Amino acid sequence: MSFIIRQVSRTADGREIVRPTTVQGLEISVGRLTDNDVHLADLAVEPKHAVISEPSPGRIVVESVSGLGFGFDGRTVMRAELEPANSGAELRFGSHRLTLGQEDGAITITVERVEALSDASEAKDQQTVFTLRGLLPGKRISAYAFIALVLAAFLAWPVYTYATSRGEKIRPNGFHADKTWETGKLSKAHAELENDCQACHTDAFVAVRDNACVACHTDNHQQKAAGLQRASLTGPGRPGPAAYDHAPLDQMLAARGEADFGGRVKSFFKRTFNVPEGRCVDCHTEHEGAGAMPATQQQFCADCHDGLKGRLQSAGFKSGVGDASDFGLKHPQFRPMILAGYDEAHPVPFDRRDARSGGNPLLGWKMQRAVLDKPLQMENGLKFTHGQHLSSTNGVAQMWRRVSPGQGEGMDCQDCHKTDPSGTRYQPVRMETACQACHSLGLQTVGGTVRQLPHGQPAQVIADIRAFYSSGGSFRPTGLPIARYTRSRPGEVNAERRSMDLARNAALLPGRGDALIRATFAPGGVCGECHKVSFTGGDGVRIAPVAQPVRYLQKGWFDHRAHDNLDVRGQNGNRRYGCRDCHAAEKSNNSSDLLLPSVANCQSCHTGEKGATNARLVRSGTPSGCAMCHDYHADEGAPWVLKRGGRKAAPANQVAMLQVRWR
Repeated sequence: MSFIIRQVSRTADGREIVRPTTVQGLEISVGRLTDNDVHLADLAVEPKHAVISEPSPGRIVVESVSGLGFGFDGRTVMRAELEPANSGAELRFGSHRLTLGQEDGAITITVERVEALSDASEAKDQQTVFTLRGLLPGKRISAYAFIALVLAAFLAWPVYTYATSRGEKIRPNGFHADKTWETGKLSKAHAELENDCQACHTDAFVAVRDNACVACHTDNHQQKAAGLQRASLTGPGRPGPAAYDHAPLDQMLAARGEADFGGRVKSFFKRTFNVPEGRCVDCHTEHEGAGAMPATQQQFCADCHDGLKGRLQSAGFKSGVGDASDFGLKHPQFRPMILAGYDEAHPVPFDRRDARSGGNPLLGWKMQRAVLDKPLQMENGLKFTHGQHLSSTNGVAQMWRRVSPGQGEGMDCQDCHKTDPSGTRYQPVRMETACQACHSLGLQTVGGTVRQLPHGQPAQVIADIRAFYSSGGSFRPTGLPIARYTRSRPGEVNAERRSMDLARNAALLPGRGDALIRATFAPGGVCGECHKVSFTGGDGVRIAPVAQPVRYLQKGWFDHRAHDNLDVRGQNGNRRYGCRDCHAAEKSNNSSDLLLPSVANCQSCHTGEKGATNARLVRSGTPSGCAMCHDYHADEGAPWVLKRGGRKAAPANQVAMLQVRWR
């Protein structure tokens, strides 16, 4: 069963407007509340006044449910039964008339207001009588009034405030009308300019120009940014410009990608109003709030770096920067900064390169960026192979099990490599804390105490050896077990061996120490086993400089701590992700092997900002936007997105390739 409700209203010129509504059900309600099926905006009607039902086909029952009657056939009743198809009955609820009828098997109810709601509102629409619309001025008058108010409050008053405060260096605290034009608070870096608008906005209704920026940031583009200084690394081969330097302006303009429709519209208005392209504020936006600076979105970088190389070449520039749009899908191969040989023409004294006394081991070394599209070789002054030391079956492993019982079948990476306090990078391996456990520098045992040769001081080593032989004391050959001379086995063979050793070394007593000095520095000797040594005549011995860079990816950030003990998929189920999964150390049998992973290795887990589906190891790819590894104005610390996440920045490291510090 259905009811067709027709609401009839009239316009000011008497035209009738009918709004029909169909309601399905056995009954409908009539009242002042809006949730009634028949809504009557009349105070003479109860909120829920009556119910209209059809108990049988063609028979209508109207019954009051509020205790207040309704009009029917000129009298007030509480209940009425009628047949609308025959009678066309009319009901009165306050000032409204309900005419009942029947149409296509449905009950029709026509609702029309036939009397004014009050003498004061006779000509007013019934839906506006009980609202403020009947009391306020008309829409046109209100619109003009609000336009005038807005122009006065947000144009005339701010212009007046600006004009009367021109020439004031610092405006007094308090409200200034031109503040209403601000889109937000200044950033923390510019908070001191809160009351000095003229520092940037030098002319009224003129966009901020670069000369306002360089008035404070004095060194622009090619030189260091204001507030930062680059550590002095003198000599040929020192690192190039710091990572926070801008490219030349003409290159930055040529590198920008093609603008979308919105960008083209914006450029049109810039040209129309003589706003130059490539201003500082195109990237360094302000008035976006005084909170923490948000991380740079990947699209901001990709707008220029996607297709960058081709655009620069088309503009006549030479650039080695590759195209990048998403780390998981399109990213150039890593280009680590590696050692390119020691500058023999400009040697640096050892005390300035000795990290133990605060020196920088990289001084004097030539540096170059190399593409990691194939295994790289880098000579660092040492003769060392990872494969030999990580084996679990050779003599090194046997010695390790004897020196460090219970520490495994062979050596592991952590036995020599230790992280800095932040866990971000690994410190250079130290002879005293790592190598010397197996590679002894013992010269003589005196009362149970082993006399050590000093590491890193070849002249002192020579002097100690000569002093030892000049003393005429008892002698034990360097590097041979003490037990052979103190607890040797009985028998003629062992006695003869002991006598031969003593006789052979007795020949090296005072005046004969040169042979041992040569043996110490010769290949396979105490020093020559690991270092490259050359003899310069007389007692002159030169140890090839040694350098162990701690940061190779100068333009990016990598945190070892975040990659420790990762839960990944392996061929045998779940396993822990360790050093050897990224660094192929076990297979390295050349001391010059540079064991850095390529970009493909990182892309196994890091899948770009959108989380591309090419992750092969982890259960779900790690979304990795540009800001996870890169900062535009980069220093030695972590990128801004990691700092915001509470990660501690790595402390300044004295052996870093490029040291940057705040003034």
